[in-house]
Amino acid sequence: MIDLKAILVAITTKYDLYDVNYSLDELEKLANVAGYEVINRVTQALDKPTPKTYIGSGKLDEIRMMVEFYNIETVIFNDELTPAQIRNISEILNVDIIDRSYLILKIFELHASDKSQMLEIKLANAMYMLPRIGYLSVGSDRIGGGGLTRGSGETERELNRRRLISEIHHLQTEIMKSKATKTNQIARIKRNELPIVALVGYTNSGKSTTMNTLLNYLNASGSEVLAKDQLFATLSTYNRKLTYNKTDFMLVDTIGFVSKLPHNLIASFYETLDEVKNADLIIHVIDSSSKYINEELMVVLEVLHNLKANDIPSIFLLNKWDKTIDTNMAIPGKKAIRYSNKTKEGIDELLNSIVEEISQTTIHAKVNIPYKRGDLIKVIEERATINKREYLDNGTYYDLDIPKKLYYLIKDYDLDTIVN
Repeated sequence: MIDLKAILVAITTKYDLYDVNYSLDELEKLANVAGYEVINRVTQALDKPTPKTYIGSGKLDEIRMMVEFYNIETVIFNDELTPAQIRNISEILNVDIIDRSYLILKIFELHASDKSQMLEIKLANAMYMLPRIGYLSVGSDRIGGGGLTRGSGETERELNRRRLISEIHHLQTEIMKSKATKTNQIARIKRNELPIVALVGYTNSGKSTTMNTLLNYLNASGSEVLAKDQLFATLSTYNRKLTYNKTDFMLVDTIGFVSKLPHNLIASFYETLDEVKNADLIIHVIDSSSKYINEELMVVLEVLHNLKANDIPSIFLLNKWDKTIDTNMAIPGKKAIRYSNKTKEGIDELLNSIVEEISQTTIHAKVNIPYKRGDLIKVIEERATINKREYLDNGTYYDLDIPKKLYYLIKDYDLDTIVN
């Protein structure tokens, strides 16, 4: 692919969660994956985006001069643009306009490898395009695809809108069918009664390389997974059975996380992480060589919280320790292992920790569940080993052994931890 010349544009406000340079570094990596050569960056400090043009008119004139001087083909904005902003910016710059959401959607579209992924991404793309009908040109085979530009007339715009709505309804139906298939696949893994160990982490933190290292170290069967020094090199989730010290477990490599994920892609992104929600243990792979380690850590923790997976036992893996930026690095109050796929430092500690954690797969508890909490009673009856059941005036008493990953659901009713 011939690189297209691009300029990155971002605003910085006092409300920003992330450093603008961190955000732009990531945006440039995304642009590189999509085939763009970033020529320059433009930032502006504002209280909030300018409603008409995202940035101020003076700064936009500055970008227009850069476009002419460097023969820029595309301008990429760090935030999602409104239809009005697309129209106004396009009229001034007269080049392809791409925002962060559109860029990520197109990268996902390029890297989707199975039917389920393709359906989810097509739906997210259609939802993104719907309010932008008339400003998004289509039909080009390059990722810019003409970018976000002024488009068709009112009649054609309405026809395109109706077609898109029809496509959205069709995709939603197909996705429901696909989800049923995936649910069955996860159920099959559970029926094998193998503990699930999920690798999670920021994109490009080294999850896939870690999985390959463990596969080779243990001489495990099954092919290696794709591992490239690139954001979103793969969107697939891989499962491999491993055995260490006579203990079997299923190791799962998941899609990498990223900040500022497009709103319309969030639901489908979380759907790819079902294995995480069902994991017995999470290995949080952290790039200890990244100067933005704190920002990346917070993004992953936020996603795990949204998945309601933050109570699942976890191990923090300080990956790339051979080039860490801080040899005193630690995660306060958490188990953290210094690890390197290159030198193999920490590999035995990691495997021993995995076996130690998954060997304690259940928690014994005595609970009294109020009758109004039928949802918890259902979980207990279906997933716990019930040693004793007694119906009391104020609820159902259970003496039980419950999977560790489900204990958080009932811990508020554990009679041994309730303070009288």
